[in-house]
Amino acid sequence: MKTNLISISKSLLLSATLIGALFTSCDSSDDPEEPIPVGNQEYYNVAFGVSSEGNSGTYAQAFTDISNGSISFDGEGFEVPSVRTARIYGSPSGKYLYNLSYGGGFLYKYEIKGGSNYVQLEETNVQIAMGTAYPRWKVLNADDALVHTINTEHIYVDDIYTRTDATAVLQRIELADLSLAEKSEVIIPQTEDGLHIWRIDNPTIQGGKAYYGVAKRGYDPNTDENINTTDYKATTLVVDYPSLENPTLLESEVAQGSTYGYRAPVYHTDELRDIYHLTAEPAKIIKIKNGAYDNSYELDLSTALSMTNVGANGWYYVGNGIGYAPYYDATIGSGSDDTTPWGVARVDLYNKTAVKLNLPNNLWMWYYQSGVLGKDGNFYMAIAPLGESGNIYMFDPQSTSPDGFTIGAELDNGADSFYLGVY
Repeated sequence: MKTNLISISKSLLLSATLIGALFTSCDSSDDPEEPIPVGNQEYYNVAFGVSSEGNSGTYAQAFTDISNGSISFDGEGFEVPSVRTARIYGSPSGKYLYNLSYGGGFLYKYEIKGGSNYVQLEETNVQIAMGTAYPRWKVLNADDALVHTINTEHIYVDDIYTRTDATAVLQRIELADLSLAEKSEVIIPQTEDGLHIWRIDNPTIQGGKAYYGVAKRGYDPNTDENINTTDYKATTLVVDYPSLENPTLLESEVAQGSTYGYRAPVYHTDELRDIYHLTAEPAKIIKIKNGAYDNSYELDLSTALSMTNVGANGWYYVGNGIGYAPYYDATIGSGSDDTTPWGVARVDLYNKTAVKLNLPNNLWMWYYQSGVLGKDGNFYMAIAPLGESGNIYMFDPQSTSPDGFTIGAELDNGADSFYLGVY
């Protein structure tokens, strides 16, 4: 095992870049935008979480087939290292698992041997490079990942508050050995609304640029408190890639609020190399084309699902304009103690439609992280109500039916426990 402590240290063939979409549907390529074959998993990694409040434990098991049988974490599973939570990704074949211990400041790489047998290959301390044990990260493809955080500073002139500067700390990771490559610290441009960016996440790569989702907020110098708001144009931070320099901001005219998601991917590139991403609440999918927002395009999930107000914190693109979006009824809430707020919708980007899938009630998917395109061309997700048994669901991307899925392995569950996804 090698330890790096500091910077020395591609039936369904998608011709899309799924970088920044669903890492488990990607493969190695010199050009991360090159068409890539998918659905060749050696293992399907199923991840399980314990505790919906605050710090949570994460466990993983690897299977060659999850289309039938049963899966239990009662006395089983590899405990993925974490302090507050584990941010995990799987490699295209399911051969490797990557983890950022959020709150611990370490990256880990594991070789998957099946069942609960995960062998650590690499370990890297990114806290030293990032200046925090709480950075966020995104695996882009089989070769690279990006780690990122935001530092803010309130600027006073003659003792009068004038603005808040936000500096993005950006770091590329080479996944072969988790070594630290290009790093940049860039001051983010100011915007006319007087708000500042305080969080970025879920980048995707397209045309030699990295596109990051962001969240903004204000600051009250009289109380020394931040002002939370969603009353701002949906915004994307763009930097050159891989140098991670020359920051610019894109602002949408058709959507508002945060674009960074939470623990699931948000930005995806389709076969035409257009970028589609979610906004949080109200949830809309909007489009970036040729490096600028296409303000003639929006897919409003509230309208498409005939609901009053829909929220979402991530979605999954599977190709040919089709994706799957966990969503919640924002008139109820998104928390684990709210009544049946969550579901999953099949979205069609090109026809601007969304279909509610007939899944169990009482779902809670705020922490949900990943699905995977299987060898059979179906999209696999682990669906279980909080604290109740569930199943692997295999969604048919070709079906427009609310019942466009088959049910796979049964998922055992426990009190205040939940499934994080399939990797």
